[in-house]
Amino acid sequence: MLRFEKRVRKLLEGSIDVHIHSAPDIFPRILNDVELALMAKQEGMRAILIKSHVVITADRAEIASQQADFPVFGAIALNLPVGGLNLEAVEVALKMGAKEVWMPTIHASHHVAQKDHVPTLAKAIKADMKGIYLLNEDGSLKEELYPIFKKIAEYDVALGTGHITLQEAKMVIKEAAKSGIKKIIVTHPLASFLNYSNEDMKWCLDNGAMFLEHVFNDVTRQVAYPITQKMIADAIRTIGAKHLIMSTDSGQWLNPVPVQQMGIYIKDMLDLGISDEDVRMMVATNPARMLGLEI
Repeated sequence: MLRFEKRVRKLLEGSIDVHIHSAPDIFPRILNDVELALMAKQEGMRAILIKSHVVITADRAEIASQQADFPVFGAIALNLPVGGLNLEAVEVALKMGAKEVWMPTIHASHHVAQKDHVPTLAKAIKADMKGIYLLNEDGSLKEELYPIFKKIAEYDVALGTGHITLQEAKMVIKEAAKSGIKKIIVTHPLASFLNYSNEDMKWCLDNGAMFLEHVFNDVTRQVAYPITQKMIADAIRTIGAKHLIMSTDSGQWLNPVPVQQMGIYIKDMLDLGISDEDVRMMVATNPARMLGLEI
């Protein structure tokens, strides 16, 4: 087992990480699906969710769950390899048990324009690529999103905002909420290439978002312009833990293994004055609500 001080160990046990990148992938990853599950189980975590920018992970998650005898969930990100805003891909993912549908991430036009933010992901962005933009010229949302929203609402799973602009995210949140989606998750709003203000984050929560998801990867050398742990802690104090999820967005070969990274994240927040109760809410209670697990 990994070594953590008693206070951190107590909070790591029963925690859920809803944002881990695993092998196999086109990008270098530190552990595969089964290895991640076995390590999370060993450290007493409750569940994990594995993410890929390029393929559905729900089917892989089921195999990992069976092999490790531990709950592993999958998802889908609406990037170009799955057809972008592709209702058929979403429906297949949901039928296979996907628990989150992300709006475009690495192939969002906003990410394509700022591809150097995560240098290791840049190889998936071709020189002539324009990316996927979710709004029409008049600022309205593209029509193909509405049947996708309807399907997400039908399965009562999470919609993640991905790497889109704030302007796109605001329209997605409003229209997704109108479509009946209850679990809208704002993906790493503090990331330097998104850079939501406190007012922006509050707006999202006031207009239909269930949680803001703050990820530890944003403070690591994996990104070109890392933020600080203090920025996350300050946002937690400003917004309130009941509206937040702590996840790692880990799995990169140059970062610690995901379970260790979650432990480091917990320790950093405790050291910055976030209470044990608030950390427990963000690493266990709120992710369980997102996944539809018993609390």
